[in-house]
Amino acid sequence: MDENARRLTRSEARDPVPWTTAGGPDLRYGDVTREQHRAWLTDPRLAERFRQLEPDAEPVYERMIRTFGLVWECPDDGMVNVVGYRCADCGSSREAALLAARCRESPQP
Repeated sequence: MDENARRLTRSEARDPVPWTTAGGPDLRYGDVTREQHRAWLTDPRLAERFRQLEPDAEPVYERMIRTFGLVWECPDDGMVNVVGYRCADCGSSREAALLAARCRESPQP
């Protein structure tokens, strides 16, 4: 492993990123939807909105972003991507990745 890769790995271990947009836009979603999801992910009022929705639940960031449907987890590689963006690891759209996972899990006739 080269030094840049080691440095990146150490950095990720200290500061894990809970989501990414690095896969690029999923064209099934419009620009407005993508921007809205990104804005909500960093909204200082996210915990307040979450408490209105689930008053008895602890406002943990990972739980909040999933409750609001702001991110999706690729079933193939576990990458957490912002809704409206393709998987940053495998490049699949959300729809294609979830459909492929369902096909793999369904019993063959």
